[in-house]
Amino acid sequence: MPDLHLAALAAHRFGFGPRPGELRAIAGDPRGWVKSQLGRQPQLPAPIAALPSAEDDLWAFGRWTIRRRMNNRNAERMEERAEREGVSMQELRALSVEDEFVANFRERVTRAIVARIDAAIASDRPVHERLVHFWSNHFTVSTAKPVAVALPPSFEKDAIRPHVGGRFADMLMASTKHPGMIVYLDNWLSIGPNSQIARGPRQPRPFLGGPRATGLNENLAREILELHTLGVNGGYAQRDVQALAAIITGWTYERPRLRELVRESGGERNGAQLFEFDAAAHEPGPQTLLGRTYAQSGVDQGEAALNDLARHPSTARFIATKLCRHYIADDPPSAAVARVELAFRGSDGDLRATMEALVDSPEAWEESRRKFKRPEEYAISLLRTANVRALPNANAVGALTQMGQRPYAAPGPDGWSDIAASWLTADLVWKRIEFAQAYADRVGRADVDPVQLGDASLGALMSDETRTAVRRAESATQGLALLFAAPEMQWR
Repeated sequence: MPDLHLAALAAHRFGFGPRPGELRAIAGDPRGWVKSQLGRQPQLPAPIAALPSAEDDLWAFGRWTIRRRMNNRNAERMEERAEREGVSMQELRALSVEDEFVANFRERVTRAIVARIDAAIASDRPVHERLVHFWSNHFTVSTAKPVAVALPPSFEKDAIRPHVGGRFADMLMASTKHPGMIVYLDNWLSIGPNSQIARGPRQPRPFLGGPRATGLNENLAREILELHTLGVNGGYAQRDVQALAAIITGWTYERPRLRELVRESGGERNGAQLFEFDAAAHEPGPQTLLGRTYAQSGVDQGEAALNDLARHPSTARFIATKLCRHYIADDPPSAAVARVELAFRGSDGDLRATMEALVDSPEAWEESRRKFKRPEEYAISLLRTANVRALPNANAVGALTQMGQRPYAAPGPDGWSDIAASWLTADLVWKRIEFAQAYADRVGRADVDPVQLGDASLGALMSDETRTAVRRAESATQGLALLFAAPEMQWR
């Protein structure tokens, strides 16, 4: 017998909510509907495939740097004035960079955000798209860092999407080798203290306008251990951070040259094709990480270490906890975490098998366990409820920013919070209500029945109070605003 209640739970908890007519299709086998979307995606969604390559994203920053240098003829005078007035060069650069970045990169980044939202709105595999968002947040690369401003979309396309439903070790390797991560967490600046470069006159060629390497940089190594694999309580120490930092020295990317940047055509290579190992910057000799010694030479040393980290018991527990927190509850039930952890370890980090264990967990289907939708999830679910196939205009990107979550712009490498308290502030909730009203004004028509729309999206999840309020609304627009702002639409 079709189960519309479980169908609504499946659509909202594991996807982005249903479009009209989808609940009945899901109701025949809600768990099967979810599981059918956990494998690899056969091809990229059209809006994502149309975005620039990682190479073009890298060139965008280089071209901006060149234009800035060519246009700023008085830079030396400004630097002299700053020195006289006690203004640091860091403060001066921040002032000049901020305005120019907004002008130069706004359209490019907005186009990528719209493509990401369009892919989720139109997708017939919304469970897969949710997983893309989850893993992209797990391996955060953010536009909040100026030098990485153009890179998050191609990072997500290259390092995350191909490995959703694949092996965690492969996603970890792809993300660590991608120029987006290497730039965002400064590994391109890292050189071994006993490397050939450190002992000689040569320095790695800096990115145009960027700093030069000065020594061992621990940023990427620390986040791999704390955020990507073991977790903050995963049993590592500062010596392990230093060891991993040494192991991945020389992991960099092919820097664009001026002759390439002046071309009118953009680069076409993806992140994997841009990875470069600089043996001269690599710290020589064996390194001991988590009690295991890695004597491999060159890039093999880092690859061996990452593969072991992917299989570490602490990684299995950390990933299982994050998945259960994202899909089940802020305080994830221990039984579900143990089940998912066991599947991760037993399958050698197969992400499809890991998610199947979560879907088979009874806790994942309890209505009492619910999650507050993050702003992007909330907006996408409203758009799907109204059967919109593409973002009506780019203004919605600004609305997401107002609600507290501009896609690709997480404030730090730990990504966006997955806890309701982070989003349940008075101001952010009010912004949601404003978004609900504005969106209702856009789609409200006399021939739209808000109650029917609510039934098509929420099914039995719609409360009697909400149904009564929507039915008694004075107009279709008011009814839609009440539906869109209802608690049931905010939670999954």
